[in-house]
Amino acid sequence: MEQFLAAFPTGKAAQRYVAGSVLALPFADGHFDLALSSHFLLSYSEQLGLAFHLQAIAELCRVAREIRLFPLLTVSGEPSPWLDEILLHVSGWGQEAQIIAVDYEFQRGGNQMLKIKCHADGDTPSLTNASSRRETESQLER
Repeated sequence: MEQFLAAFPTGKAAQRYVAGSVLALPFADGHFDLALSSHFLLSYSEQLGLAFHLQAIAELCRVAREIRLFPLLTVSGEPSPWLDEILLHVSGWGQEAQIIAVDYEFQRGGNQMLKIKCHADGDTPSLTNASSRRETESQLER
């Protein structure tokens, strides 16, 4: 951590770090080959609802050809209650999702990741449902 903090000002000046919201990333469609979410999405399922997770995944798929979420557990160590719904939605969007075992286990039982192959043409789902937007905005205000 000390090494990161020491290097951060130089990295920020070189534009290696960009501030943004996972719901509205400041990057062009398909900008990245891979987007990673470690210990955020799914981990905070108790605080952030399904709509937030779906919007975040849709936005990550907009900017990346593949996304990986790790772990599939909440911070309390329980399986995320949103995982099955996310798998259904992602499949409905026409994207390929699979749960993959990993060698790394930070939390007991947290040895799986969700890998999603996103549309290469930038054709990502649009979550414009007003109630979903309101739910997400409400969660962010807390």
